Amino acid sequence: MDSRYDIADTSEMLSPSLVIFREVLDRNLRTMLSIAGDVRRLRPHCKTHKMTAVTKIELALGITKHKCATFAEAEMLADAGVKDIFLAYNLVGPNIARAVKFLEKYPAVEFFVTADDRAMIEQLSRAMTAANKSIGVLLDLDSGQHRTGIADPQRAADIYRRLAESPGIRPSGFHLYDGQNHQRQIAERTAAVMA
Repeated sequence: MDSRYDIADTSEMLSPSLVIFREVLDRNLRTMLSIAGDVRRLRPHCKTHKMTAVTKIELALGITKHKCATFAEAEMLADAGVKDIFLAYNLVGPNIARAVKFLEKYPAVEFFVTADDRAMIEQLSRAMTAANKSIGVLLDLDSGQHRTGIADPQRAADIYRRLAESPGIRPSGFHLYDGQNHQRQIAERTAAVMA
C-alpha cells in the first residue's frame, strides 16, 4: 500500500464509491500512449470508467476512438464529444431500433458494432435502409475464447461477404478479443495471439 492514497476519513463517502487519483490516471494514460507508440492505435474501452470526465481527459490527449459495451456508455461518449464509437456487441432485437435512434441523435458520430450472424446482419441492414442510415460493422472472430465470434475461416469469409453486400452496412474490418491470453513474456504472448 502507498500511503499517498490513504483516505483519512471515509465516513461521508457513499458506498460503493469510486475514487480516482488524477496523477495515477495521467501516468497510466501516458504509459498507454507510450506502449501504443501512436495515439491512432488506441481505442480504450470506457467500461472501466464510464465517466465523461475521464473521456474528456482522453480526448485532450488526442485519443479520438473509443469502445463501449452498452448504449448508455455510447451515449455518454457521444455527449462527451467522441466522434468514433465502437459498441462491441452484436445488435439483436430492440437494440437494432436503438442503433437507428442513436444515429439519428448523434449524426456526427461514426458508429460501429460487431456481427457474426447472417440473420442479424439482414435485420440490421433492413432497419438502416428504412431509416436511410448506415452503420459500420466489424466481423466478430473467435480467437479461442469461445465466447463470441466465428472460428471457421470459410464461414467468416461468407459472413463478411454478406456484410459487403448489405445496404446500410459499411463493412469495417474485424474484431476479436483474446482475453484468454495472459502470458507475461512477449514472445509467448505473441505466439499465443498468432495461433
